Amino acid sequence: MERVLILGATGNIGALAANRLIRENVILRLVSSRESGVKSLRERFPTAEVLQADWYDPVSLKAAMRGVDRLLIVTPDFVTDETLVTPNIIDAVREAGGVSQIVRLSAMPPGLKATDLSQEVLATRCGAAQHMVAKPLLDASGLPMTYLNVACWIMFNLSWYLAEPVKTKQQLLMPAVTDARRRWVSEEDIADVIARILTDKPAKHVGQDYLMTGAEQFDYKDVARLLSDVTGKTITYVDDDSMLRASMGDHFDAVMTYYTHESRDYLSVPASDAKLKIMGVSQTTLQEYLAQNLALFV
Repeated sequence: MERVLILGATGNIGALAANRLIRENVILRLVSSRESGVKSLRERFPTAEVLQADWYDPVSLKAAMRGVDRLLIVTPDFVTDETLVTPNIIDAVREAGGVSQIVRLSAMPPGLKATDLSQEVLATRCGAAQHMVAKPLLDASGLPMTYLNVACWIMFNLSWYLAEPVKTKQQLLMPAVTDARRRWVSEEDIADVIARILTDKPAKHVGQDYLMTGAEQFDYKDVARLLSDVTGKTITYVDDDSMLRASMGDHFDAVMTYYTHESRDYLSVPASDAKLKIMGVSQTTLQEYLAQNLALFV
């Protein structure tokens, strides 16, 4: 029985992937650097191996990597220094031996490099600003890599940034300087694809760099129109940063800096249905997601 380690299991995508893998014929190992995170993972995934380990601490990371067959890496925005974390992961994998596949979640416009971004954007450690630092290191390592590049907005942003004023005021609030025509992917679809990649034979996916985006692009007025259709109410887009500011807290300034890149460089990202390619099932559309999650907005 294979052992799958998730680095980043306390995050949204990592936890969703763990939910799927726990039902498969694998030994699931989860780690957190915090005692509270370890406790939470043990409560949520009682049949999984749960260890305390920190990817800034090579000793604990190497201990967590022992006996691992496959690895999923999901790093959080704003707080991850990839110049330290990624080399530590590479060293731990090499010392452990036996890892047949590493799956790395990323979010980068194809063809864009770290040198294309300003130092201010890179300093945010958000989205592509961190993945563009990690990927060249992983590529150069010679390790058995598979990338899932979700170069678009994940649909759970709707509940984080948008849902409350849609429900209470029939308004979609986001600052106009961040507006752009974006593609969208469901977090559930991402987790489905990750689980399939990690339970297929490694040779099927090692060496692949899968692009996962939505079929259509929507700006804020388009999203408001879709919300109007699904709720039966008139939802209006308003240039307002209050919800984003409240959601991001201390990271608000950093995310606004990141948007100067994101709202420009993701415009030309092509449509790519990775779930259809890998699983034979089409990805959830934004319209379908809104209908499935109607309770968030009414």
